[in-house]
Amino acid sequence: MARRKGKGKYNLVDKLDRNLIGDGIGDMITGFIGGPAGTNYGENISTMAITKVFSVHVLVAASVLAMIVSCFTPLIQGIYAIPKAVIGGLEIYLFGAIAAQGIAIMIDKKCDMFSSKNISVIATIMIIGLGGQYAFGGNIPFPGFSGGIPCIAGAAIFGIILNLLLSIGEKKTNE
Repeated sequence: MARRKGKGKYNLVDKLDRNLIGDGIGDMITGFIGGPAGTNYGENISTMAITKVFSVHVLVAASVLAMIVSCFTPLIQGIYAIPKAVIGGLEIYLFGAIAAQGIAIMIDKKCDMFSSKNISVIATIMIIGLGGQYAFGGNIPFPGFSGGIPCIAGAAIFGIILNLLLSIGEKKTNE
C-alpha cells in the first residue's frame, strides 16, 4: 500500500509506534467492556513465519473459517477436543517465536542488549510471563481482580512500569 500511495507520503515504518499504541488502547477498551483482545502483529507475523504461508488470500480464508467455526457449538467443541498438551505445545512454540523475533528486531535496530536496564526489563518480563503460567496456572493473584491477572498481561504491565522507572534520569541521545 505504501508503494502504491508513494513512499514520501506514507512512511509506514515511522508510524509503527502509533499502530502499537492504537492497538493497545483498543485492547484496553475492549477489555473494559468484557471483550477479547485483538490478535496483534506479533502473533500474525509469527504464525506466517512458522507455517511459511504468506498469502493474503489464505489468511483471509483462515479468518473467515475461524469466524464461521465460532458460530457453531459442535465445531467449537471439536476445537476443545484437542488435547491441552497439544494446544500448550503450540502456545509455547508461537509465543517463543514471538519472543525470538522481538529480540531479533531489537538486535537489528542496534538496541544495546548488554545494557543493565534492557536485560532487567527483558528478564523480568520473560520470568513473570513464563513463571506465572507455571506457578499460578496462567493468572497471577492480584487484589481486586477475581481470578487474578493473566500472566502475559501482568508481565507486560510490569515490564512497562519497570522500563519507565529505570529510564528516570536517563539522557536521551539523538541518532
